[in-house]
Amino acid sequence: MPNSGPNTITNKKILAVEGIDEKNFFDKLLKYWGISDFQIEDIGGKDKFPKRFPALLKTTGFFAPDETPFVTHLAIVRDKDEDEAFTSISNIVANAGLEPPTKQSTFSKGNPKVGIFIMPGETVDGTMLEDLCLKTVENSPAMKCVNDFSSCVSELKATPKNIPKAKVQVFKAQVFLAAQTETVDSVGLCAQKGYWDFESPALEELKQFLSHLK
Repeated sequence: MPNSGPNTITNKKILAVEGIDEKNFFDKLLKYWGISDFQIEDIGGKDKFPKRFPALLKTTGFFAPDETPFVTHLAIVRDKDEDEAFTSISNIVANAGLEPPTKQSTFSKGNPKVGIFIMPGETVDGTMLEDLCLKTVENSPAMKCVNDFSSCVSELKATPKNIPKAKVQVFKAQVFLAAQTETVDSVGLCAQKGYWDFESPALEELKQFLSHLK
């Protein structure tokens, strides 16, 4: 979603994600799973949710002329990053006048039904989309190159010792992308090229969540 918000809502099922990279990832993933009846809106970053989520609800088409919701399902996906991610998004949803789910990876019974998925899910270790993507290719021959290179870099004397784990995962993802036939520079474009394994069991929790958009 650009800074000014989407021009109009044209679909009853909306997926709100952090940014363009996530939008590219989910566009390919949903279509791969045969889910085509949806509209993806990128919020512009997790810090923009408090302002731009309410703006999304005010977008032309979200509500019908009689002020009942045109949208029936609103799925929200955000990186964990910190332990209170689900609570943060739930509060934003409630403050906007909608009913949040009682727990992550589920949908509420409100109108519209609101679902929240915190990446990488409860069944995969990590704090972000990159963790889930790397999990899908953990048995790929390219991952040996990734792990070997990561280990080598970590032993350099000039390497900072306090690099957050999240940055390490981003680094590993970039190394994996560099090892592909056609190099791309983001996990979303990697998804568009089919480099992540969309058949991986690691995606089952996410698949169950997104099945509500069918």
